[in-house]
Amino acid sequence: MIRCYHCGTDNLDGSEYCDECGTKLSVAAAPARPAFVPPPPPAQMTAQTVPAPTPVVPPPPAFTRESVTPKPATPYTPPPPPIPPPPAVQAATQIPPPPPVITSVVPQHNSTMTYNGPADGLSASGFSAHNAQAPAMNNQVTANSAPSVRAKLIIQRGGQVGKEFPIANAESMIGRWDADGGIFPDIDLDQDDPEAKVSRRHARIQFANNQYLIEDLGSTNGTFINRGPRLLPGNKQPLNHGDEIIVGKTFLKFVLS
Repeated sequence: MIRCYHCGTDNLDGSEYCDECGTKLSVAAAPARPAFVPPPPPAQMTAQTVPAPTPVVPPPPAFTRESVTPKPATPYTPPPPPIPPPPAVQAATQIPPPPPVITSVVPQHNSTMTYNGPADGLSASGFSAHNAQAPAMNNQVTANSAPSVRAKLIIQRGGQVGKEFPIANAESMIGRWDADGGIFPDIDLDQDDPEAKVSRRHARIQFANNQYLIEDLGSTNGTFINRGPRLLPGNKQPLNHGDEIIVGKTFLKFVLS
């Protein structure tokens, strides 16, 4: 059977024309090629034909940052005065001071005893007034003891390292020598402070109640103990063996002898 592609009627084999519509079957049997339809240009492509890329959103950071509020500075409270040890312990642990240098002064006198009788206005023993005072003059002595050095400051940085300043008085001032201004400190850092960061009257060390204390005298660059906060002028701070004292740019170590 030959199907007519024009009307769809089945015809007998060998027929040249369709029995229904009369179309020539040889022409109708060849299927017509579909017309070529060119694809649309890229400019006419819609969002549906070309999917848009999906943006990649990075995940949020996993770490968190905590803010720490600094603690306020604790005001300094002076410690109570030390309790002296019992006399037995104190006598056992006390370091005896160096022996004093004693210079004996013996006056020259005549030790001959002379008796001139009551007419000279002398005593009944017959000794002259000069000879009677001789034993007292023989016992007269003059003691010149050196001051006891109980502490010292040693330069650690900012000057001649290792230089020592003994603290022999009950009150010693730290500063720089100024003859024109009449300033003569006990601990003179003029030669060890080329940048003049130490004030002429910088700080003062006192010994009271068996304790060394330091206070700032209103210096320009301040006084610091063990790299703590700056000392307020007039506020006394106790000193212990090995403490670090900073005045200007000079680092000092407090050492008990």
